[in-house]
Amino acid sequence: MVDIVNYNSPASNEEIIAFEKEKGVLFPEDYKSFLKAYNGGQPIPSAFSFFSKQEDGSAIDWFLSLGKDRYSNLRKYYERYKGRLPEDMIPIAHDAGGNLILIGVNEKQGIYFWDHEFEAEEGEVPDMTNVYTISHSFTDFLNNLHEIEL
Repeated sequence: MVDIVNYNSPASNEEIIAFEKEKGVLFPEDYKSFLKAYNGGQPIPSAFSFFSKQEDGSAIDWFLSLGKDRYSNLRKYYERYKGRLPEDMIPIAHDAGGNLILIGVNEKQGIYFWDHEFEAEEGEVPDMTNVYTISHSFTDFLNNLHEIEL
């Protein structure tokens, strides 16, 4: 079971709907429930594995929030990385190395890891070459978080 610590005030349904309308996206229901309950924070445990490569993975540093948080703000991350991420993917968290955890929106459901070291060159259209599947849903993602193995 995962615990979320250092979380923010819950996001309201109105805040979530406003973000979705503003960005033209539709979040999965389980992620909306997370925003309404925690709206960001740090998970314990925080490590995850890639879906196809169980020996590879990372750990969440912070979940992003819909609030006014200066450092882990969902809206600011969306604006900063728009055009650098594949279509229908939104950052929802980051690891300590500057990589992003993405959620698929609209028809592209799932949770993904975006490796910033291998992102598309400026002027190139972002594709999935630096994106790795973590989970098929946000709930499964949370349920599969584990302790960091040393």
